Amino acid sequence: MCTRTSDAAAPTEDLAIDATDAAPDEDSGGIDITMINRGSTTCSATGFAGVDIKDADNTSNPIERGQAQPRITTLKPGDAAVFNLAYDIDNTGNSLASPTNILVTPPNETHIVTLEWPARAGDIKGAYTDVEVYPTHTTE
Repeated sequence: MCTRTSDAAAPTEDLAIDATDAAPDEDSGGIDITMINRGSTTCSATGFAGVDIKDADNTSNPIERGQAQPRITTLKPGDAAVFNLAYDIDNTGNSLASPTNILVTPPNETHIVTLEWPARAGDIKGAYTDVEVYPTHTTE
C-alpha cells in the first residue's frame, strides 16, 4: 500500500499497469504504459520507469531514456500516470525485432511487472536500442 507521504514512490503492488498501442501514424510507433494508483493514499510516480523489452528468443534489452525532463507526477488514489515508448516503424516486413513482453520497473521501485507487447503495435525499425522511454506524466 502507498501509506507514506505524498513524496513517497508508489509501490508496484499498488499500481495497476497496462500497455496499449498508441502509434500516431504508420511510420512512428508508440506505446503508452498507464499506471493507476489503486492504493488508499497519495503517492508519486515521478521520473523514468525502467523498461526492458523481452524478445521471442527470451533475451531482454534495456531501453534508453528519451531527451525529456522528468515532471513531478503525484497520484491520488484512482489517479493515472502514463509514460511512453517511442520508435520508428519498420514497414518493410523485414524487422529483426520480435518483442513479446515489456518489463516495467516503476519509477523509484525495484519490483518488475511483465506486460504483453501490444498486439497491434507496429514492428520496430532497427534494434531495441532505437526505442526510447519518456518520463511519467499525468493523463489530464
